[in-house]
Amino acid sequence: MEAQAKNCQNCKKDFTIEPADFDFYKKIDVPPPTFCPHCRLIRRLVAYSKRVLYKRKCDMCGQVKFGMYHPENPAKVYCNECWWSDKWDGSQFARDYDFSVPFFEQFKKLLDEVPWMALGEHTPSIINSPYTNCATELKNCYLVFYADFVEDSYYCDSIDHSKDCIDSYIVTQSEKIFDSVNVNKCSNAYYCLDCEDSYNIYLSKNLVGCSDCFGCVNLRKKQYCIFNEQYTKEAYLKKLKEFNLGSRMSLAELQKKFLELAARFPVRFMHGRHNVDVTGDYTEGSKNCSYVFDSQNVEDSKHCLRVYMQPTRDCYDYCFYGNNATLLYECLKSGGDANNLKFSNGCFPGVRNLTYCSYVVTSSDMFGCVAMRSKQYCILNKQYTKEEYEALVPKIIEQMKNLPYKSAAGHEYRYGEFFPIEFSPFMYNEGIAQEFFPLTKAEAIQKGLGWRDQEEKSYAISKPAEAIPDSIEGVDESVLKETFGCLHAASCNEQCTKAFKIVPQELALYKAANIPLPVLCPNCRFAGRLAKRNPLKLWSRTCDCSGHEINEYKNVSAHFHGDSTCSNQFESSYDPEGNEIVYCEQCYQAEVS
Repeated sequence: MEAQAKNCQNCKKDFTIEPADFDFYKKIDVPPPTFCPHCRLIRRLVAYSKRVLYKRKCDMCGQVKFGMYHPENPAKVYCNECWWSDKWDGSQFARDYDFSVPFFEQFKKLLDEVPWMALGEHTPSIINSPYTNCATELKNCYLVFYADFVEDSYYCDSIDHSKDCIDSYIVTQSEKIFDSVNVNKCSNAYYCLDCEDSYNIYLSKNLVGCSDCFGCVNLRKKQYCIFNEQYTKEAYLKKLKEFNLGSRMSLAELQKKFLELAARFPVRFMHGRHNVDVTGDYTEGSKNCSYVFDSQNVEDSKHCLRVYMQPTRDCYDYCFYGNNATLLYECLKSGGDANNLKFSNGCFPGVRNLTYCSYVVTSSDMFGCVAMRSKQYCILNKQYTKEEYEALVPKIIEQMKNLPYKSAAGHEYRYGEFFPIEFSPFMYNEGIAQEFFPLTKAEAIQKGLGWRDQEEKSYAISKPAEAIPDSIEGVDESVLKETFGCLHAASCNEQCTKAFKIVPQELALYKAANIPLPVLCPNCRFAGRLAKRNPLKLWSRTCDCSGHEINEYKNVSAHFHGDSTCSNQFESSYDPEGNEIVYCEQCYQAEVS
């Protein structure tokens, strides 16, 4: 089929369905979407929460524990121990299909009755790690989210196989990392961005194979450099002592100087490597993919976010998981050898042939099921024979096409769309949609999205942000008794908690690494790290390389296009309205290799 222009039901903007898209929809036997890619992504992300936790009673055992669901949320919630136990079975909520009622209405009633899992983590593998979520294999961690195999770390998100990390985002196989973003196989990295295979690095960006560097940009296999200038070992160590990194004021001046330096260097149009015919950002080892972000080993896929581990193939509109997933469409938090999943959430491992399912485990051939384990041939949690199931499903699909569900916003939901956004048990600012596409309360309400105001806390701030010591020198354990005020004081749009405390393990790491105490609460600090990343959006651009000099940057090597302007075009996550010098792959490699 030829490319077709469609108008999104939600935002009313036009979007294009390409011939390759039609081929995929035909392969998995679904109609083309009526929502644009952006609105489809928002709809999925609203259904996923990880960083917002509440105290709530388990509806089975009655114990008060932390979970993702607000106490006022009418959903039935079991603590993880109860949810995974043999004390209940999803089939007890089974019901007959009613062809006089839209499918989504029937599914919502089932969804409201079946218990939800309090946290998205594997509880037996969580050791001495309170206030964590969406994690496995944690030990001695605090406020760590979306993590695997992590020890002795605090206030981190999207981290795996790492230890001794604080206030960092997207960290892999690293240790002793502080206030850094996108760090892989590093140690002793402080205030760094996009660094790999490096150690003893400070306030640096895009270093590979480096050590003992401070305030550096775009270096490869360098040592003893400060602001990209080469020093001897002795001179480097002497200069480092002069910087007084334990002072917040001194550090701020150094950060300003570093940012001014970094702005003069070209950036690569896309963060990624070992890709073939790929558009997106922070993607590696992938081929034949479009609009794929923060992913690894993805093939023949489109509109994917955070899929990784073993190859993921033939997937569209897919977020969070991967690990040998194939033929997934409009799915979230599902994977692990999953095959042929449509419009499903939280289904794993080894699941196959699922349509409109939530939290289905080790099962196959299901339609509209919730919290079923080790089952087959079920519809609305009711067991059927193989023959009955195969006869009934096509009739339900046909009914969905002819009898749509009308959402609160007036959208028509027929077969081929993910769950309506109001089916999410989370308000907009509780889900991770707020992380990637932040809205104010007024904006969320104007768009018809839910919003939950933060509860007023009863604690009293004992020390305002302005009174927090500038230097870590002389700070003792008395600060553990203090309740510090956040510098933002809830004047931001970053889910500010207004106050925060320092935990003992955190203080020990600050003192060992000579790091000043924070003046922002963990949520505001996290928002600051998110701001260092580009948006989940691509613009068509032309390489900025002029062949010699641009914005104070002079090329250090000869380029394939000589002294003329490079004509290479590409899709990039760097906004053309920004100030970055964006180079194509060839020009960038000529400068940094």
